[in-house]
Amino acid sequence: MKQTARKGSYMNVEIAQRLAEMRRAKGYSQEELAEKLGLSRQAVSKWERAESSPDTGNIIALAKLYGVTIDELLRIDDDVADDVAFESRDRASSADAQAQAAADQARAAAAQAQAAAAAVQAQPAAAAEQAQPADCPPPTPQRRERGPWVAFPYPVLCAIVFLLAGFFLEAWHPAWVVFLTIPLYYWIANVIENDPVYRERTGR
Repeated sequence: MKQTARKGSYMNVEIAQRLAEMRRAKGYSQEELAEKLGLSRQAVSKWERAESSPDTGNIIALAKLYGVTIDELLRIDDDVADDVAFESRDRASSADAQAQAAADQARAAAAQAQAAAAAVQAQPAAAAEQAQPADCPPPTPQRRERGPWVAFPYPVLCAIVFLLAGFFLEAWHPAWVVFLTIPLYYWIANVIENDPVYRERTGR
């Protein structure tokens, strides 16, 4: 029984063709055979296409239905068995070789990634050493002197206008809008002082 279960768990084209031939010899369609076994027609069709194998119970039922022994139902020629064993060994060795090649590729890719990361990290330091001599201190940025427009305390003026409008005109709520002009003032002041004509006239 143990050997029968082993045979039933393996399905090849020879056994599948034999199952189909025995079914036709008995005059059964796939639907009729499936109905007698309590299965679906798709299950019988998969047996006969070698896509799946019947379990032990169905093997015994088929042997009784066809009037043959289980060995006759599931016999495999010696040449076929040798071919199957050789193909199994070949697939196993091929899978091992593919796994080893994939592992080697992964290690090589990791090494290349580490080398690239090290090169990227080394580039800024090397460029800094070439651009800056060891005995030369880093240059200090020179701040340009602010002009009268930028130096003018415009926010203080806005605060004075706000207080005067509040105390004398009681316009506290609308007077706060004057503070919104501070960014506009400094933008205009920077435009004026960065103008080449203005800088040439003032000598800045």
